[in-house]
Amino acid sequence: VRGQSIEMTLPASEDSTNDAIANEAFLCGKYVTPLPDTNDSSSRRFVIGATHEFKADALNPDEVTEELKSRTLSLAQHLWDNGTVDRMTTGVRLQSNRGSFGRMPIIGRYNNTSNTAIGHNNCWIFTGLSSRGLIYHGLFGRWLADSVLRDEEGNIRDQFPEFDWWRKKPKQKT
Repeated sequence: VRGQSIEMTLPASEDSTNDAIANEAFLCGKYVTPLPDTNDSSSRRFVIGATHEFKADALNPDEVTEELKSRTLSLAQHLWDNGTVDRMTTGVRLQSNRGSFGRMPIIGRYNNTSNTAIGHNNCWIFTGLSSRGLIYHGLFGRWLADSVLRDEEGNIRDQFPEFDWWRKKPKQKT
Protein backbone atom coordinates (compact mmCIF):
# COMPACT_ATOMS: atom_id res chain seq x y z
CA VAL A 1 0.00 0.00 0.00
CA ARG A 2 1.54 3.27 -1.13
CA GLY A 3 1.85 6.06 1.43
CA GLN A 4 2.82 9.65 0.75
CA SER A 5 3.80 12.18 3.40
CA ILE A 6 4.41 15.92 3.37
CA GLU A 7 7.28 17.75 5.02
CA MET A 8 6.47 21.33 5.98
CA THR A 9 8.39 24.27 7.42
CA LEU A 10 6.95 26.75 9.87
CA PRO A 11 8.96 29.99 10.12
CA ALA A 12 10.26 30.84 13.60
CA SER A 13 8.18 34.01 13.65
CA GLU A 14 5.03 31.88 13.34
CA ASP A 15 6.33 29.06 15.53
CA SER A 16 6.47 31.24 18.66
CA THR A 17 2.74 32.00 18.51
CA ASN A 18 1.81 28.37 19.02
CA ASP A 19 4.24 26.46 21.25
CA ALA A 20 2.07 23.33 21.41
CA ILE A 21 2.59 22.48 17.76
CA ALA A 22 6.36 22.95 18.07
CA ASN A 23 6.83 20.14 20.59
CA GLU A 24 3.98 17.67 20.28
CA ALA A 25 3.10 14.95 17.84
CA PHE A 26 -0.45 13.90 17.03
CA LEU A 27 -1.59 10.51 15.83
CA CYS A 28 -5.22 9.76 15.08
CA GLY A 29 -5.56 8.06 11.74
CA LYS A 30 -3.07 10.53 10.28
CA TYR A 31 -0.09 12.08 12.05
CA VAL A 32 1.60 15.44 12.53
CA THR A 33 5.01 15.21 14.15
CA PRO A 34 7.96 17.58 14.54
CA LEU A 35 11.18 16.59 12.81
CA PRO A 36 14.48 16.78 14.71
CA ASP A 37 15.97 20.25 15.05
CA THR A 38 18.62 21.31 12.60
CA ASN A 39 21.29 23.91 13.23
CA ASP A 40 19.03 26.46 11.57
CA SER A 41 16.90 27.84 14.41
CA SER A 42 14.96 30.16 12.11
CA SER A 43 12.28 27.54 11.40
CA ARG A 44 10.70 24.28 12.56
CA ARG A 45 10.03 21.28 10.32
CA PHE A 46 7.15 18.80 10.51
CA VAL A 47 6.05 15.66 8.74
CA ILE A 48 2.37 15.03 8.04
CA GLY A 49 1.12 11.74 6.73
CA ALA A 50 0.39 9.48 5.32
CA THR A 51 -1.96 8.56 2.55
CA HIS A 52 -3.18 5.00 2.04
CA GLU A 53 -3.22 4.43 -1.71
CA PHE A 54 -4.42 1.08 -2.97
CA LYS A 55 -4.74 2.05 -6.65
CA ALA A 56 -2.02 1.47 -9.24
CA ASP A 57 -1.65 5.18 -9.99
CA ALA A 58 -0.24 7.42 -7.28
CA LEU A 59 -2.05 10.52 -6.12
CA ASN A 60 -0.52 13.67 -7.60
CA PRO A 61 1.03 16.28 -5.25
CA ASP A 62 -2.13 18.42 -5.16
CA GLU A 63 -4.26 15.40 -4.26
CA VAL A 64 -1.83 14.35 -1.52
CA THR A 65 -1.84 17.85 -0.05
CA GLU A 66 -5.63 18.06 -0.23
CA GLU A 67 -6.15 14.68 1.44
CA LEU A 68 -3.65 15.24 4.25
CA LYS A 69 -4.82 18.79 4.88
CA SER A 70 -8.46 17.70 5.11
CA ARG A 71 -7.56 15.01 7.64
CA THR A 72 -5.16 17.05 9.83
CA LEU A 73 -6.39 20.65 9.61
CA SER A 74 -8.17 20.42 12.95
CA LEU A 75 -4.92 19.18 14.59
CA ALA A 76 -2.54 21.62 12.97
CA GLN A 77 -4.42 24.57 11.52
CA HIS A 78 -1.63 26.98 12.48
CA LEU A 79 0.89 24.89 10.55
CA TRP A 80 -1.34 24.67 7.46
CA ASP A 81 -2.14 28.40 7.61
CA ASN A 82 1.45 29.60 8.09
CA GLY A 83 3.74 26.81 6.94
CA THR A 84 5.03 25.84 3.52
CA VAL A 85 5.18 22.41 1.92
CA ASP A 86 8.84 21.65 1.22
CA ARG A 87 8.78 18.11 -0.08
CA MET A 88 6.80 14.92 -0.37
CA THR A 89 8.05 11.44 0.35
CA THR A 90 6.62 8.16 -0.88
CA GLY A 91 6.93 4.70 0.58
CA VAL A 92 5.29 1.32 0.25
CA ARG A 93 3.76 -0.48 3.21
CA LEU A 94 3.80 -4.23 3.37
CA GLN A 95 0.39 -5.54 4.33
CA SER A 96 1.13 -8.05 7.04
CA ASN A 97 -1.05 -10.60 8.77
CA ARG A 98 -3.79 -9.27 11.03
CA GLY A 99 -3.78 -11.01 14.40
CA SER A 100 -5.49 -10.46 17.74
CA PHE A 101 -3.16 -7.49 18.37
CA GLY A 102 -3.74 -5.91 14.94
CA ARG A 103 -1.23 -6.12 12.09
CA MET A 104 1.78 -8.22 13.02
CA PRO A 105 5.19 -7.17 11.72
CA ILE A 106 7.73 -9.36 10.01
CA ILE A 107 10.72 -9.31 12.33
CA GLY A 108 13.53 -11.76 12.92
CA ARG A 109 16.15 -13.83 11.16
CA TYR A 110 15.42 -14.69 7.56
CA ASN A 111 16.43 -18.31 7.05
CA ASN A 112 17.67 -18.37 3.52
CA THR A 113 17.79 -22.06 2.82
CA SER A 114 18.28 -21.79 -0.93
CA ASN A 115 20.92 -19.04 -0.89
CA THR A 116 19.39 -17.66 -4.07
CA ALA A 117 16.91 -15.05 -2.86
CA ILE A 118 19.50 -13.26 -0.73
CA GLY A 119 23.22 -13.63 -1.30
CA HIS A 120 24.13 -14.69 2.26
CA ASN A 121 22.72 -16.69 5.14
CA ASN A 122 22.89 -14.09 7.94
CA CYS A 123 20.00 -11.80 7.13
CA TRP A 124 17.60 -10.14 9.55
CA ILE A 125 14.40 -8.42 8.49
CA PHE A 126 12.07 -5.86 10.03
CA THR A 127 9.05 -4.65 8.08
CA GLY A 128 5.28 -4.79 8.02
CA LEU A 129 4.46 -2.22 10.72
CA SER A 130 2.07 -0.50 8.33
CA SER A 131 0.88 2.84 9.64
CA ARG A 132 1.95 2.04 13.20
CA GLY A 133 5.65 2.21 12.48
CA LEU A 134 5.76 5.71 13.92
CA ILE A 135 4.73 4.25 17.28
CA TYR A 136 6.41 0.86 17.46
CA HIS A 137 9.66 1.19 15.49
CA GLY A 138 11.78 1.99 18.57
CA LEU A 139 10.51 -0.87 20.72
CA PHE A 140 10.71 -3.52 18.01
CA GLY A 141 13.98 -2.09 16.71
CA ARG A 142 15.52 -2.48 20.15
CA TRP A 143 14.38 -6.12 20.32
CA LEU A 144 15.78 -6.79 16.87
CA ALA A 145 19.12 -5.11 17.65
CA ASP A 146 19.41 -7.18 20.83
CA SER A 147 18.68 -10.35 18.87
CA VAL A 148 21.25 -9.52 16.20
CA LEU A 149 23.93 -8.74 18.78
CA ARG A 150 23.24 -12.02 20.60
CA ASP A 151 22.80 -13.90 17.30
CA GLU A 152 19.62 -15.34 18.75
CA GLU A 153 16.00 -14.31 18.35
CA GLY A 154 14.43 -15.93 21.40
CA ASN A 155 13.61 -12.60 23.02
CA ILE A 156 11.38 -11.63 20.10
CA ARG A 157 9.60 -14.97 20.06
CA ASP A 158 9.21 -14.93 23.87
CA GLN A 159 7.69 -11.44 23.86
CA PHE A 160 5.32 -12.03 20.95
CA PRO A 161 4.97 -15.57 19.61
CA GLU A 162 2.46 -14.10 17.13
CA PHE A 163 5.40 -12.53 15.27
CA ASP A 164 6.22 -15.94 13.81
CA TRP A 165 3.13 -15.89 11.57
CA TRP A 166 5.23 -15.28 8.44
CA ARG A 167 7.34 -18.42 8.96
CA LYS A 168 4.38 -20.75 8.98
CA LYS A 169 3.24 -22.44 5.83
CA PRO A 170 -0.25 -21.38 4.80
CA LYS A 171 -2.99 -23.88 5.43
CA GLN A 172 -4.16 -25.66 2.31
CA LYS A 173 -7.74 -24.90 1.35
CA THR A 174 -9.86 -27.99 0.94
